[in-house]
Amino acid sequence: MVTKATHEPASAYASSSSSSMSGPLYSNAILARQFSSFPLIILLYTAATPFSPFSWALGEISGTFLFDRLLAGLVLFCAFYFQWRIASLRSSVIISIPVAGGTTIRNGRVEHATSTPLWVWRTHEYWHFAMSEAVLLVLAEWGPSESLRRVVVSVVIAALWAIGFAATPESYKRWAWTHIKAYLFVLVLDELRNIAWGGNGGGRRRRQARW
Repeated sequence: MVTKATHEPASAYASSSSSSMSGPLYSNAILARQFSSFPLIILLYTAATPFSPFSWALGEISGTFLFDRLLAGLVLFCAFYFQWRIASLRSSVIISIPVAGGTTIRNGRVEHATSTPLWVWRTHEYWHFAMSEAVLLVLAEWGPSESLRRVVVSVVIAALWAIGFAATPESYKRWAWTHIKAYLFVLVLDELRNIAWGGNGGGRRRRQARW
């Protein structure tokens, strides 16, 4: 998965003209992008629901429903946040993938590489991305087949994750991960309760019979 986040100038890969912009015009441009993210979030929610990515990918394999219950909502909610985060960017972001064991020599020093850059996302690319996303989501929502909807939604969410995760500051990620672990812990406990007691109705009857 694409993971690396950075907000340092991407001089090694490309120069961003937007990073040097300032003043009311630039602020208005950011506000316009942020405003446009809301209808895109609504459209994504409409097109994606119902969202069951593990069942889509793995079919009727045992356990896919559990993964969808635990993670599908989280994946979709994070995509909503990434939509906003991408619209709010003020500078270029390097999109990269994690690597293991890579080393480079720079200025006589051995440095261990943790990621490989893929491309640089620039803020002026947002409107092209947003228009393409809107067209794809409209096609998914009112398209001719369910298979098309699933493919388009998966591609759009993957793109939002790829760019949005890199655009999110590390402090935000640490804060979110702390709360995500608590959220998953509660969901897992709920699933264990359902397994132990057999759901709502049957569970109540068994508990009453036992006690």
